[in-house]
Amino acid sequence: MKYLMCNLKSNKTVKEILVYKKIIPKEINENIDIVLFPSAIYLSFFYDAPYKIGSQNISVYESGSITGEILANQLKSLKVSYVLVNHFEMKETLENTLKKIKNATKQKIKVVLCIGEKEKQTMDETLVEITKEITKIFDNLTKKERENLIIAYEPCWAISKQDIVDTKIINSIAKKLKKQMKEKYNVVLDVLYGGGITTKNIKDLENASYIDGYLLGNCANIPENVCKILDIL
Repeated sequence: MKYLMCNLKSNKTVKEILVYKKIIPKEINENIDIVLFPSAIYLSFFYDAPYKIGSQNISVYESGSITGEILANQLKSLKVSYVLVNHFEMKETLENTLKKIKNATKQKIKVVLCIGEKEKQTMDETLVEITKEITKIFDNLTKKERENLIIAYEPCWAISKQDIVDTKIINSIAKKLKKQMKEKYNVVLDVLYGGGITTKNIKDLENASYIDGYLLGNCANIPENVCKILDIL
């Protein structure tokens, strides 16, 4: 199974999101798990979608009457299957990241855990930085919560740009992350790549055999781009 996840962030008006929905293919390749992450106010528009829907955020609260918060059970009632956690743009604390993972897991919502170095550096430096971050998170989770994760390797410096990490480096990082998680935590997790993906460099990324899919950002704002990438995968 390969993943194609599309994070629309805070883009699209009502008219634009309805047009977007019409363009995204209705007949989905059974070997590709498409997940669309629209703004929270549009989640209900995709209640009947033939593909999976994800939320860009989830509350740190499990219950309560809390103004402005979106609870895990509310997302579940909208058929939300995935949630982004620890995205660089969210400026999460470790405490909040853990609470969100736990709340999502209780509602059986799959967590896409975003991990990435803040600046360009060597591969070894990158591995040290992201391994340290993952360890802080994983050491505070149960086995069930760890198994509910998908890792999205998304270098912070590549977000919103058209400049991806070298494919060989991406593949090597994914391979080593999977090995570390298997050896230290006895979990086998999928690893996605995100950051700077376009309809042109996606072909090169397909050579990264240890990558299980992609987390698109700006590229996904144009629905025709999503269609082109689906034709390539």
